[in-house]
This record gives sequence, C-alpha cells and structure tokens, in this order.
Amino acid sequence: MLSAHEFTVGAFKDASPTSLILPRTEHEQTVLIGHIENKPAAVLLSGQFANEYFLTAESENWHGLLIPNVRIEVDETSCFDPFLGNQIGAIVRGGTRLSIRAKADRSMSAAYVTLQDSLPPTGDYRAGFSRWQVVLGEGFSKRVLWSSPSPKT
Repeated sequence: MLSAHEFTVGAFKDASPTSLILPRTEHEQTVLIGHIENKPAAVLLSGQFANEYFLTAESENWHGLLIPNVRIEVDETSCFDPFLGNQIGAIVRGGTRLSIRAKADRSMSAAYVTLQDSLPPTGDYRAGFSRWQVVLGEGFSKRVLWSSPSPKT
C-alpha cells in the first residue's frame, strides 16, 4: 500500500527520473522514467510494447499514478556480462550509471536509458542483470512495487 504523500497523479511529462508510473485503467501501462542525454524517457514495463522507450518532454497523452524516488534492486544471481550479449529489459551497471536496455519506440535499435547516475565508477567493467525489481522505502517499510518477469528459458 502507498501513503498519500508517496504518490501523485499526472502525465508522464510531469514525472522525474527514477519515478515509477502505475496504471489506473486497463489501457494504461506500468512505466519507469529515466533519461537519455538529459531528456526524460519512459520505459514501458508492461503491455504489448514492454521494454520500449520514448521521450516524454511533450507527452500529454500518457497518464498514471506517479511514484517518485523509487529504487532499483538487482538479483545478483541473474548477473551476466553485457559484452557477451545484452538483453532487452535488463538492468546494466557500468561507468557511473545504472541503466535499462530498451528498444526505441517502434524500432529495432536499442539504447541504454539511464535510471541513476553519479554512482561510484566501475572503470571499464559492466554487469547486466536479467532479474530486478522496483522498490520504495527501506527496512521494514520497504515495498516491492514491480518485479521483472522471469527470463524465458
């Protein structure tokens, strides 16, 4: 459950990076907000276009429950080397960033949508994670708001 002060309702363009957007209707989707080259971007986590992203600066037609300041937790047992294969929808930690690999809106090309930056540097090394979750709060008040689906085997 969410406390009233933990969310608002609005358009994607109003959401700050590291916000989770939950649907209010069956026609809306679960979305994670990040950025590409300092431009806000929405990564769809559910629905027909899951793991696709689009820029949100002018997006007035997409709405939902905006939950800011969420955190990403990764399942360390799902770790892989992104240089040997990079899965769409995976979380990647490299350099000073935490990103999600997503496809451009209705395209075959993919990009890294930054979710967090200014992290301690990893040098030339990267780690990808196929399983991860979005959480709010810490300790006893921590809640899992969304979990990545299990990879297909």
